[in-house]
Amino acid sequence: MSNQIRNLVTSFRNAARGVVYCVNNERNMRIHIVVACYIIVFSGYFNLTQLQFALMLCAIALVIAMEMINTAVEVLVDISSPAYNSLARIAKDIAAGAVLVCAVFAFAIGLLLFFKPAVLWRILFILCTSPLYGGLFLLSAVFAVLFIFIGPVKIWRWIVRR
Repeated sequence: MSNQIRNLVTSFRNAARGVVYCVNNERNMRIHIVVACYIIVFSGYFNLTQLQFALMLCAIALVIAMEMINTAVEVLVDISSPAYNSLARIAKDIAAGAVLVCAVFAFAIGLLLFFKPAVLWRILFILCTSPLYGGLFLLSAVFAVLFIFIGPVKIWRWIVRR
């Protein structure tokens, strides 16, 4: 394998390691991932155009990427200023604020795309009347809560011990 290909593979591996770190260590990242999964799954009921679907995916990607940048800023600030520093706090607050701005705009995009009461009622009706879909939704909700609050590493360790 040439050095260029090896460097490319290493670059992708390092990037994946960064994503895994954020998922394993950042609760808010796990919240964004769970919400994104539900949005993608339920978007099928809304007959979105390709452009609308692309806009939704861009909004999701922007929030997740901004959460990763926020995590990187927090780590860098912690390295450079281990003791409390008001400027360090401001840097962290600004990075977190950037995530909030992206999340608010993603929410607004979601409202524009998904606030269709008739479709929402149809989804609720299906979940409440179908034992299969209702049960799968409840099971996924339990898994989502565990994933968010316990995290994948602790869940995996618990499974391995059993």
